Amino acid sequence: MRYNPRVDKSGQTIAATEFASLTGVSRERLRTWERRFGFPLPRRSGDGPRRYALTDAARVVAVRRAAEQGVPLARAIEASGVVAETPAVADATLAAVVEHAPTPTLIVAGPTPLQVLWANGPLRAFPADDAAGQPLDGLPWFAGSDLERTLKTLFSSNAPALECAHPAWNGGSDRARSLAWRLPIRDGEPPTVALVGIDRAQDRRTRRELVETRRELRALRRREQRQERWLALAAALAERFQHEAGDAVLATTADTLVRRLSAVDAGIAVYMAGELALGSSSRALLGPRMVTVTGYADLTALMQAGQPGWLSPAAGGAFGAPGGLHSLAVPITVVGETLGMLLLVFDEPTELDDDARQLLTVVSAGLGFTLLRDRLVESSKG
Repeated sequence: MRYNPRVDKSGQTIAATEFASLTGVSRERLRTWERRFGFPLPRRSGDGPRRYALTDAARVVAVRRAAEQGVPLARAIEASGVVAETPAVADATLAAVVEHAPTPTLIVAGPTPLQVLWANGPLRAFPADDAAGQPLDGLPWFAGSDLERTLKTLFSSNAPALECAHPAWNGGSDRARSLAWRLPIRDGEPPTVALVGIDRAQDRRTRRELVETRRELRALRRREQRQERWLALAAALAERFQHEAGDAVLATTADTLVRRLSAVDAGIAVYMAGELALGSSSRALLGPRMVTVTGYADLTALMQAGQPGWLSPAAGGAFGAPGGLHSLAVPITVVGETLGMLLLVFDEPTELDDDARQLLTVVSAGLGFTLLRDRLVESSKG
């Protein structure tokens, strides 16, 4: 809230709209209270707008809360005007804070037996509605648990506050964490330890979401780095396709793909009359082979779809791929005509996501136009 220079002898004032927002009491309701009870009294200069003293804000909030609990307005307004010179929080208020805190809270007496003296509202782990007086060792999981060791350590040493893990108080399968610390000893009272839950389901969900977000971020970074490498590869191959021709460009392209994609081997087979003719490969693991496309259903399906995919061991072996390795086939097509097949051999198969398919499509298109160009050149020579 910005400081407002318009003040009077009663202190700083703010506009009615701001006062209503600050206290949760509408302007209309404030005027009703003013007419009926003379509270709160706004400050006005002549016929100017109402302005309320900031010092009245706490009283208005107190009256609103009392009214919400069924206290008559006249009595609530009268009570709100009684303010002690030294404000203090009543014991009942402190007890209510802990009772209604949205986290399990216990007071445990010890060191033996370890017995619950008091438990707040959200804690419903015990058979009876009131957990007070029940021994903790009545819980089936308590003996030998981290919670038992923590409590005994606090009773038997000068250790500071300790954290511990234990099953959820509500008897569910989730794990929970609590903070335990010694309370001051008063005359005639047993030594006690306070136990407060510090690991709620919402906190665990938040941590899981944070872990998942970090995992997604790492995946995005890896994808970005891979895209940069693949774009550089596509640019290098495009430059080569423009200035090289014949078998030389096919051989250098296969060698580049092996190095850039961490492949075991790569080769380019030319399609002729229903067969794929593979002469040699970059690392000499594949070829020379003539493979009939219709002899392998997966190879036929890839050629018809014009999309890259993993070959079966039988189809990969037909091109000479050793057992235990995995062959990726990328059809080379131009305007619907199949000109050949790019074959890549890897140690392990990887998922063909959209980025991988786009890169392989770019490489396939470049190889396709290179093969078509060479075919046209040979035809013109004839």
